[in-house]
Amino acid sequence: MGIWAAIGVAIASPKAAAAINLPFSFIFYFGLFYLLGYLLYSAMFAAVGAAFNSADEAQQWNFVIISPLIVASTLMTPVASSPSSGLAIFVSMIPFCAPVLMYLRIVVERPPAWQIALSVAILVASIFFAMNVAARVYRVGILMYGKRPTLRELFRWLRYA
Repeated sequence: MGIWAAIGVAIASPKAAAAINLPFSFIFYFGLFYLLGYLLYSAMFAAVGAAFNSADEAQQWNFVIISPLIVASTLMTPVASSPSSGLAIFVSMIPFCAPVLMYLRIVVERPPAWQIALSVAILVASIFFAMNVAARVYRVGILMYGKRPTLRELFRWLRYA
């Protein structure tokens, strides 16, 4: 982690950015979408962690949470080749794919400011929704120690809390 942080600080410094001809806006948007993506996915993992008692029980849900990132990775080539297409615009507005695909669109070809703002707004709203859901699952799930929840029971927890 320290090595990655040192590389990030070195690249983010104005002298290094000027040496590799990297605009400050790229660094800013990377930090913004990295932070928002981290918050979204950490809220989803927190909800899964609160619902189950052990890592073995929660492991089957990891793929469900990670699958949007896999989809975003498979869409990187079509989005990079045509960043203004309808597909690129649509998938960069989906909150689970936006941290990867909107940043890719910004780097390849700057989209209109309203698209960036809309993507960030949808992502922020999704973060608040995911944190709310995680808090509801935690409120009920932490008290249900020893009982493995079903999908139907998880939805009941959301309504109850």
